[in-house]
Amino acid sequence: MAAQPILVCRNVWKIFGPGGRHVPGAPLTGATAAEGHVAAVRDVSLDVSEGEIFVIMGLSGSGKSTLVRCLSRLIEPSAGEILFKGENLLAASDTRMIEIRRHHMGMVFQHFALLPHLDVLANVAFPLEIQGIARPERERARSR
Repeated sequence: MAAQPILVCRNVWKIFGPGGRHVPGAPLTGATAAEGHVAAVRDVSLDVSEGEIFVIMGLSGSGKSTLVRCLSRLIEPSAGEILFKGENLLAASDTRMIEIRRHHMGMVFQHFALLPHLDVLANVAFPLEIQGIARPERERARSR
């Protein structure tokens, strides 16, 4: 039996417009594109199960970081649905999103904010260390 997804992303779009203006709705039409709007994320759907290692790969400028920022609501998607442990993240308050980011969801962006003197585990566990969580507890998930 397959594990229940912990993160569900359905038909997510992020469209940017002239002057950085957010353009609601999707899909990007020819007329919208002619107005200078760009679809940075186009109709992305994915499921991630607990304990699964999930990598988003693509060419520079293909929307990887934009997608991850949408999943964590560091930027707002233009359209779609994002569920984390069954909770609709697009309906979550700013306070709730801070709680989720602090205690349930983390992101590691390539080359940015990585501490070169730490290995992968130590970089990922660093936010837990800042919260005062002891090393055995920080590394417990590694043994699952």
